[in-house]
Amino acid sequence: MGLNFRKSISLGKLAKINLGKKSAGISFGVKGARYSVSTNGTRRATIGIPGTGLSYTKTFGTKKGKSEKEKAKETKVNTKKVEEFNESVEELIRIHCTGVDAIDWNRVETIPRKLSSLQEKVLAGDIDAYYEVIEKEEPFDELRLFGSEFEIGTDAPEYIAAEFNIKQEEIIPETEITLTKTGKVSEKEMSKSTYNLLLQDYACSVTLRLARDLFALLPVDKVIVHAVDDMVNTATGNKEELTLISVIFDRETFESLNLEGVDPSDCFSNFEHNMKFNKTQGFKPVIKLTNW
Repeated sequence: MGLNFRKSISLGKLAKINLGKKSAGISFGVKGARYSVSTNGTRRATIGIPGTGLSYTKTFGTKKGKSEKEKAKETKVNTKKVEEFNESVEELIRIHCTGVDAIDWNRVETIPRKLSSLQEKVLAGDIDAYYEVIEKEEPFDELRLFGSEFEIGTDAPEYIAAEFNIKQEEIIPETEITLTKTGKVSEKEMSKSTYNLLLQDYACSVTLRLARDLFALLPVDKVIVHAVDDMVNTATGNKEELTLISVIFDRETFESLNLEGVDPSDCFSNFEHNMKFNKTQGFKPVIKLTNW
């Protein structure tokens, strides 16, 4: 059986100090109405009716602070949340860094078995065979995870064109999260310039990825890519599908790039392209480039 220690020191008629084993406090008031404050943060008000033995007590307590172990665990969880957010953002601007395996249609050993029957047709410039290669290899399935939609077309075996919808409202986050000095997660609206720069890098990265995969799969000399999005046309006030990026990639220049090291928005300077972009205002509509 444990021993309890409690001692009261009177400070007069209205107040006294109470000393306990784990805390100390002060109480004051008159008979039937007292208020006490303890060093552990507990506050207690007691109101009684003299001579009846009836009383009412209400306790006010401050929340117990988290232990160092709990704080460290919370910081670890929050750090992981921020890291995952940053990784997801980084993934958006490095889509071009991976792609399908290249096929040399003159070398049988590089042609997947399911495409071997198409070798002669592809080398002969059969456009329908081009489409069949794309259908069987499904190079854009991974990109569809980001919400993009694609259209492929050509009327000559020397080039192929691709168009995709950016769908920025579904892809680009409007808020960003950071870790405070105390280990808390801070979530705030992404600045307009940060949002626009992320959008530009994402759109350019997908554009590069399309060119990379099409050059890898088909023996074309050029790949033309258009990036579009549903935006308000300031000339009409209506929401329309507008072209934001249009690029003509030539194989020789493209294959000279170190795609893992380029800035997706900067490398378009190597190619004929249309893109009007300002970090405070974002994209402006452009005219689609053609191969004729």
